[in-house]
Amino acid sequence: MKLIGEKSASTVLHKILLVVSIVQLLYLGYLIFGFIVAYLNIHQGTHYLSGTFKTGDFNNEAPKTAADSLTFEFNMPLTGSVIRGNYTLYTFISIIFFIGFYSLFTFYLFRIFKGMSKEIIFNIKVIRDLRLFSILNIIFIPVYCAVLYFMDKSVYSIDPMFILLHLTLGIMILFIMEFFKKGYELQTENDLTI
Repeated sequence: MKLIGEKSASTVLHKILLVVSIVQLLYLGYLIFGFIVAYLNIHQGTHYLSGTFKTGDFNNEAPKTAADSLTFEFNMPLTGSVIRGNYTLYTFISIIFFIGFYSLFTFYLFRIFKGMSKEIIFNIKVIRDLRLFSILNIIFIPVYCAVLYFMDKSVYSIDPMFILLHLTLGIMILFIMEFFKKGYELQTENDLTI
């Protein structure tokens, strides 16, 4: 099986990445919805979907109403699993940031592989998507550091290998983008001479 072009590995990958990106967005939407429902239940005394989106102290099994010491427990649909964590604004922000980032990450990978599954792979759309993907990875680093610093008030929670990984990926994609630019220029010159 060939790697690029029509009916290639890139065709299969772009379809898989589209599904993964959609699942990530649905997961993010579900968690945001759960936080909203939990917020309404705590602050307005309602009981909307209280069996699915629970808050309390699950270690002592005594329900609490103060939002400062709560944990959340959301039942995940179709899997029977549970996601649990501290019910704080910082948890909410970190969920939106990380799952949102990796949804964008997967979406841009989908777009890149979709462009590579075309007959003509050296095109402006792939070059633009490569540029945006590299910028996304490079911009992720300071935002990641800021989010973790403001959540923990410490630089020790920032993983340097994680930063190095995204920085390296962003720089490598910039080099790959330059190869695609050269390929596009050669392809355009070749089309003009014919």
